[in-house]
Amino acid sequence: VQDSCSTASPNSAEHFSSRIVAYRSMAEESQQLLFETDSEPGLQATPRPRYHRLGALLLTFALLGLGSLVQLAPHQKSLRGNEAGVVQDSLSLFEPVDGGAERACRGATSSDNQPTYFLVTSAVDLASCQLQCLQTGCQGVEFHASNGRCELWTRPEGIQASAEFTPSVCYRRVGILEPVDGGLDRACRGSSPGDNNPAYFQIEDLQLFDDCQRECLRTAECRGIEFSVGRCEIWTRPEGIQASISLSGFLCYRAVNTATTSTGTTTTQTSQTSTVSSTLTTATLTSLTTTVSMTSTSMTSTSTISTLASTPSSPSPSPPGLLVDFRGVDGGVDRVCRGADPDDNNPIYFEVFDADDLEACKELCAGTSDCVGVESIGRRCEVWTRPAGIQATREVAGYQCLELVTFSLVDGGGSACRGTSAGDNMPEYYEVFTEPTLEDCQQRCANTTDCEGVKYSGTRCEVWNTPILASVSITTGDFQCFRFGSRPRLTFLTEVAASTWSTIGFDAECRGETSEDDSPSYYSLVTASSLQRCQERCLALTICTGIEYRPGHCELWTRPAGVQATNALVNSVCLQRPSSPPPGAIQTKYVAHYMPWFVGFQSGVYDHWCVGNAHYQSYLGQYNLNDRAIVQQQLDLMKNASIDGVWIDYQLASWNAVIDIVMEETATRGMGVAIVVDSVTNPNIFIESRDKMIEWTNWPHYYRVNGNAVIPVFQTPDVNFEPFPFDAYYIVRRGGPPPSWANGTYPWVTPSLSVLDVYYQEDHTLSSFAVGAAYRGFRDCYKDRTLITPFLQMLEPTLMLASKYQPEFVQVITWNDYSEGTMIEPSWVRPRDVCLSTCVEENIQPCLTSSACDSGFDPLDCTKPYDSFSGPVDPQCNSTATANADDDLRLLTQHIRAEETGTLQVKYHAGMFEQKVVEAFNWYSRKAEYHPPATPQRVDGIFVKK
Repeated sequence: VQDSCSTASPNSAEHFSSRIVAYRSMAEESQQLLFETDSEPGLQATPRPRYHRLGALLLTFALLGLGSLVQLAPHQKSLRGNEAGVVQDSLSLFEPVDGGAERACRGATSSDNQPTYFLVTSAVDLASCQLQCLQTGCQGVEFHASNGRCELWTRPEGIQASAEFTPSVCYRRVGILEPVDGGLDRACRGSSPGDNNPAYFQIEDLQLFDDCQRECLRTAECRGIEFSVGRCEIWTRPEGIQASISLSGFLCYRAVNTATTSTGTTTTQTSQTSTVSSTLTTATLTSLTTTVSMTSTSMTSTSTISTLASTPSSPSPSPPGLLVDFRGVDGGVDRVCRGADPDDNNPIYFEVFDADDLEACKELCAGTSDCVGVESIGRRCEVWTRPAGIQATREVAGYQCLELVTFSLVDGGGSACRGTSAGDNMPEYYEVFTEPTLEDCQQRCANTTDCEGVKYSGTRCEVWNTPILASVSITTGDFQCFRFGSRPRLTFLTEVAASTWSTIGFDAECRGETSEDDSPSYYSLVTASSLQRCQERCLALTICTGIEYRPGHCELWTRPAGVQATNALVNSVCLQRPSSPPPGAIQTKYVAHYMPWFVGFQSGVYDHWCVGNAHYQSYLGQYNLNDRAIVQQQLDLMKNASIDGVWIDYQLASWNAVIDIVMEETATRGMGVAIVVDSVTNPNIFIESRDKMIEWTNWPHYYRVNGNAVIPVFQTPDVNFEPFPFDAYYIVRRGGPPPSWANGTYPWVTPSLSVLDVYYQEDHTLSSFAVGAAYRGFRDCYKDRTLITPFLQMLEPTLMLASKYQPEFVQVITWNDYSEGTMIEPSWVRPRDVCLSTCVEENIQPCLTSSACDSGFDPLDCTKPYDSFSGPVDPQCNSTATANADDDLRLLTQHIRAEETGTLQVKYHAGMFEQKVVEAFNWYSRKAEYHPPATPQRVDGIFVKK
């Protein structure tokens, strides 16, 4: 994050406000990336480590309110229940009947216990039982902790009495969780969209939406929830959630309190504690994903995702002549449907309807073009439309989970079925029967456990037990070939059949030397919406030798020896790339993010050395970049290190002269250049820089993609964007939803390798124009404070991660940002109590010392020499290790050259580099002791000591 060289006082509120905005965005980056995977709708995202927005906000308040960072205490979760550890239920959603404890639910009287009043299921605890009630719209629950028995009461008049019964508890549902402003892609707020006081909620590390709802049910004061994958906010603000903002990947739901009075078959609910009323009927029972339309006196619930309704919207008829059938998933009986695993029950996967019975539920599914199966119990019918299908189940008594299966005509008819190629027609692939009609032939297939399809002609019926991936045209006879399976399976077969790549294994996953050899270093997991897109991403990666693909899953294999074995896995295919480029064909350009803000002490302009402060000292001293010789020496160093060019940060017109020098000197060295438009200190930078940007982008060595000038943007929320009068490709810093005018994104410094890995996995706007990041870490010192806990030793893993994905550009962050300690320029650790001499001499600052930035949570940097170009590390490290000022640059050089020559061994995977930075209230501390690296070997020609 960049700082200012303006004339404003560095202690001013305006100065620090601009930095806080940028840091808040940086702190929320991990949280936002976790859910933005660009995957197909309904696919389960992989949980990742994350930042807490709570910490970011409190850090902001500390900076604004106190003017300096004070010591922060670790976050303490709110206590739930009482001190004895009894967990209470949410009083906003359920109320105990006659005290609740040791009570059994009853109808009109304490002896009214008709079995038709409730459905019996199982649950691990009371909250899980109540969650089932919320999802089905039941009237209340009776739960037995001793055996997990969960009674979901559906009696229209509700629970009106109870009886004493020691093993059970009885609760009446008195509320619903309703979506706020639609619920999807919304983040919760208090009284207004800007009201996000961290006191309103407590944060839980939960991976599933269901678990977040359960936690709300366990919290007596819960007034609603905000959820994104891995993060659950339990809102306890007494006034509840009254507003929301748009934020991709988030869900916001609020509790609506009610009490129950009977009105026959319709239950109208009101409450003394709530101004909201809700109408629930036995035909339209509200579940967890409900939108609400307001009237003057009531609120009627209607469905957007998962509401019990009488009929589906605009059902599509099944194709004529094709049999549609259903088969149990994992046996089907006493099973509830799930997505990728038994815990994956995302409400966007299905829509809930009221159906007379199972057959009526099947009819609803058969009439819905994208239905993949049903879950049914009583009158409740879930119509599943998850693109990847139903891949798992969980045992729950009384439920049924069925998968829709049907037939797909191959090549429009007139074809005979084949195996993997037109000549593959082994007799063991099928069994021949005589059937009078095509429908009878299809029915025989449907009744056969391992049927993959049929070939029918006249009365000859071939029932195939091998996947049909090819066909041949038959001009004589009335031949028809049909594939058979679930809709996701048929889509998958069609994709594989259309591929021209060699099949290493069908219904199989790729492996290394043996079927058990599946090292994560062999492949990169990326996002791809189809098999074709997975293949395209492999082709864009020069070291990719093949792919493993299944719906929602794409692995790009980069193992040097290629794929040598497979392992059985249904609906997965392992394909070999037709041809691979020779070693050394990688075209990644490494560019240094360059700060031109060291401009000397001109009238009215403060030089950044004295605006900033730093823990480090450049090998060139406190230089002035208006000195062309300094710029020349820096660029020569970059050129010798195989850095392709520079991305120049641009905030103020006072930097123009320096940038002009850099433009001229890069051109003479054959280096590329791009201008990073940075609005941190100047929201009008687009408007004010128009003429200079026209001039700079006209240089022939300016970076372009498809003829468009590359314009990286370090944006802030207040930036006044105005497009330049030339064709440009605007890429913005990743950190929250990109603005509508952005063409793409680039990553910035983050302590989480997992977050960076997720960024690379995404399918970017232009797949051939992805941007990566490599950096040594972050250790900032701003005048007399530290804004964020440092993290170091990141250069090697970020370089390896970049090489694994081979983006077009890798931005080395940074060449010379000393205030944030990200510089790759040769440097060493400053003595703590030594003033920045230039600032004193120019009477800019009386004395800036790095000890002023000691924060109590600042880890030592034991990777750089102390107060000299070469020698021992910081004495406080208590280490005998030595280091050189150019160690980071040397490592970068070795990596780039190995990549260029094809000798780099890319072995990165998530577990290879242990992350020694842990989350603690949004600031970070080292957990492990420092282990000094071995003394590195120098690379000749990289550095000439001044």
